[in-house]
Amino acid sequence: MSAFAAEAPQESAPYIEARYRYSNLHNDAAPKRGHANTMRLQVGYLWNIGEGWSAYAEGIRTWSLFGQQYDDGSGRVTPYPAEADPASTGVTNAWVDYTQGAFSARAGRQYVVLDNGRYFSNNPWRQNLQSFDGIRLGWKPWQGGELRYYWLGRVNRTTGADFDDRDQRRWKLDAHLLHVDQALPVGKLTAFGYFVRNDTIATNAVKTLGVRYSGKEPLGQGGPALGWSAEVARQHDYANNPGRFSLGYHLLDATFGYDALSVRVGEEKLEGDGRHAYNVAYGAARAFNGWVVAFRIPTTGLRERYVGVLGSLDAGRKVNWQVTYRHFRPVRGRAMLGDEVDAGVLVDLGKGFSAELQYGDYRAHRHGVDERKLWLIGEYRFGKAPK
Repeated sequence: MSAFAAEAPQESAPYIEARYRYSNLHNDAAPKRGHANTMRLQVGYLWNIGEGWSAYAEGIRTWSLFGQQYDDGSGRVTPYPAEADPASTGVTNAWVDYTQGAFSARAGRQYVVLDNGRYFSNNPWRQNLQSFDGIRLGWKPWQGGELRYYWLGRVNRTTGADFDDRDQRRWKLDAHLLHVDQALPVGKLTAFGYFVRNDTIATNAVKTLGVRYSGKEPLGQGGPALGWSAEVARQHDYANNPGRFSLGYHLLDATFGYDALSVRVGEEKLEGDGRHAYNVAYGAARAFNGWVVAFRIPTTGLRERYVGVLGSLDAGRKVNWQVTYRHFRPVRGRAMLGDEVDAGVLVDLGKGFSAELQYGDYRAHRHGVDERKLWLIGEYRFGKAPK
């Protein structure tokens, strides 16, 4: 097998993840403070059948514990702020995979996570994970190169399989995703084209073309490291979308420093034409534009600039931490969209256990209302989920 062939499948094994999360929610427009206690149990099993064949099945159960003092997005009248984690039971993975040398194919329900998850992701923050029904083909034809193609017929969204509104829990798609990676002497170059028809919500039918350059390199023996991502893209209406638009996007992100202490700066710009906003409906919303998720991308566009510090330390257990300041403005117009401070600490407790504290503080500056959220998370993992 060549050095750039696909990775061998894991041995047959179970995968178990349990995650409890407490959310303390304050919104100046809500009469009462919210308290969301949610629990997720994720159970899967990978069968390594042999001769390149494998199969994986996984289900998720999410509970709302100790009374529901939060708005789960179901539309019921509530005096509490929102935390979009409704109770649900569903199947998140059910696929068959074939890998032989440089070629791989997968068919069935699966997670799709591309690059940093901006356009397609399983939305790992939410208690109900997002999956897609479709086919993935992969080929590594030359050293450092990888070509991937996806056909997706449905997206199963983070509202969960039990959500009352059928048009929110799943969308019917006819999506064709093309993704090409090429490793370079320094960094990696990526080109992509995503062509998505949405037969459930036509305004989410879009065509996105872009390129991305990313990497991380140490600067000298024992010196600091420089990590970077630079991306530009263009998005158009596609297929059955009733609108007509052409919108730009760029991301510039850099991290410099050591494992113990690094500085991160960046800018993300998503254009709007006054009627349409840049569409990222299939991506991971919370990983971008603030942990509070205080607003949607406006039709006037969004420009976020951020600066943060992050690092890790050994306190008997590995501790990762970060603090980020974010400033939001529209692309068109002079009005402010507010700013936000996010801070988090993650502690590896060993033997599969971890604990995490996160806090987000959004100040609206007349764009909307102030919001503050605090999260306490305990997690246990057994085994390793297949890629």
